[in-house]
Amino acid sequence: MSNDSASDDAVSDDSVSDDSIDDSSANDSPIHDKSIDDSSANENSIDDSSVKADAAHELKRRDFLKVAVTAAVVASSAEALSGCGGGSGQESKKNSADKLTREVSDNVSENQAKRRKQGRSAVAIVPVENYESDIFAIVKEHLKGFAVPDLKGQTVVLKPNMVEFREGKPVTTNPAMLRAAILLAQDWGAKKIIVAEGPGHMRDTEYLLEVTGLGPMCKKMGVPFVDLNLDEIEEVENKDGFTNLKSFFLPRTIVHADAVISVPKLKTHHWVGVTCSMKNFFGTVPGRKYGWPKNLLHIQGIPHSIIDLQNLVKPRFAIVDAITCMEGDGPINGVAKHMGFVVLGGDLAAVDATCVRMLKLNPHDFPYIRLAGKVVGNIDEAQIDVSGPAVAAIAQTFEMPKTFTDKSLLSQAAQQGS
Repeated sequence: MSNDSASDDAVSDDSVSDDSIDDSSANDSPIHDKSIDDSSANENSIDDSSVKADAAHELKRRDFLKVAVTAAVVASSAEALSGCGGGSGQESKKNSADKLTREVSDNVSENQAKRRKQGRSAVAIVPVENYESDIFAIVKEHLKGFAVPDLKGQTVVLKPNMVEFREGKPVTTNPAMLRAAILLAQDWGAKKIIVAEGPGHMRDTEYLLEVTGLGPMCKKMGVPFVDLNLDEIEEVENKDGFTNLKSFFLPRTIVHADAVISVPKLKTHHWVGVTCSMKNFFGTVPGRKYGWPKNLLHIQGIPHSIIDLQNLVKPRFAIVDAITCMEGDGPINGVAKHMGFVVLGGDLAAVDATCVRMLKLNPHDFPYIRLAGKVVGNIDEAQIDVSGPAVAAIAQTFEMPKTFTDKSLLSQAAQQGS
């Protein structure tokens, strides 16, 4: 299955085996927030007592991981049996297949419709040729007169996409884009900035931070990183949700943030067609509760879960990395496609709809975006004021995943548990 989901995206159900736990499979922190901090260790204080303490810490870490993984397996299995409506095994397979395909009801309740943004939406499309450019300076200049969030005195969480790593492929948000997002948040008055992500496929977050360059960038900018897979969690009621989940367990870092900003990579996606600012929030659900790659959300329906998370996280803004995108078998195994833009806005439905149009696609063909147009914000061009080049003038044709054009492949994958 998948996360950008998985944040955010991947295809593997074998990631919840106790036998797969080793020194490289998880972070060095037990339950608490995992932050990058150069001052967190003292190399000159190593003695027998510290070695024993380290050994005890390692034991606790391993014990925690085994319990977390076991809980994820049990919860996932239970949800698979009952969360999709129960019934016979064949009926459960059919329900699962329906959830994974793009058959999403357009019917919404009055309470769900009330959440939708009122009035027009604004989206900025900023030309940025490459990652060597001064992205912050270019974007700041372009945003003069554009409505940006007032973050004065607030704790702001930046949520990049760091689902996985593939050499030479644009799987994750580029470090240069993260730097620009940090500088923009500072410019908008943020008191404290946290970079946070819960990778949905690879569980070795420290490795991902290093090879993607996002970890070194956090250190360079003096901003802490929190692994949302291992963060403390709080139960949040999922009132009037689209999944069957009555509540979500979300990381405390997300729940208590004054503002959350999505900083995704624009990519095609084999389950839902395209992943952008809203799909990015799959990386906010903790793997220690929902498994890898956030299995329960796949079972409940990816489109349904995207909209529920959008409502619960309540993001303030989106800064989309559309400089180098991904086409084909995204969100991990596709190929790079250069576009040369940064897309920004406060209505994430409008941002995602605009990004889809930049790929010469119709947002109404993507059920989760179509649903977002009913309960999140504007997706119709007539209701979106675009600052920057005309979408039609810059749009490029993107190769789509085969699963997007052949729905039977999604049904087969669901029935085979992949």
